[in-house]
Amino acid sequence: MNLYLLEDLPPLSQDTAVCLGTFDGVHLGHQVLARQTVQAARQEGLIPCAYTFDVPPASVLGAGKEDILTDIHQKAALLGACGIDTVVYSRFNRHVAQESAEEFFDLLRTRLRARHIVIGFHYHFGQFARGDAALMQSLCDAAGVRLTVVPPVTLPDGRRVSSSAIRQAIADGDMPLAEEMLGRRLQA
Repeated sequence: MNLYLLEDLPPLSQDTAVCLGTFDGVHLGHQVLARQTVQAARQEGLIPCAYTFDVPPASVLGAGKEDILTDIHQKAALLGACGIDTVVYSRFNRHVAQESAEEFFDLLRTRLRARHIVIGFHYHFGQFARGDAALMQSLCDAAGVRLTVVPPVTLPDGRRVSSSAIRQAIADGDMPLAEEMLGRRLQA
């Protein structure tokens, strides 16, 4: 598994299937995204790739500091364990937050050579998070890029898996729930 800061990414020799997300915690939902990306890459002869940020955008843009479940190196290792070959990240800051949805999509097409994109149903991108699955579909259609939108991942009891739910479970001291959503034991 290769980890690159976007600015340090060497020119890619092959097109990619790329999953997008913050991937904080690399929980069960993120693992589904990664596995679907790997499956698409194998079927289409692409490199399985993930694009993310070093910190959750809310930790920069939000009113308060958001606890981070996994740093970029942990994220990369966990995504690599799911079969992702290359993880590329940007340092999230106010400058990156100002990119339009179209500029963000152009980055995916040019720098990451994305030919198949995999996102979660609630993925948002671009300035003010204006981009959503419908806009991504429109941009992909216009550029001849395939798109997979992954529906919510839930526990057997119907609770939706999310990084926010994991942070809340940890805050509540419900480590078994946090670990169930992560699909692994929490490290002490």
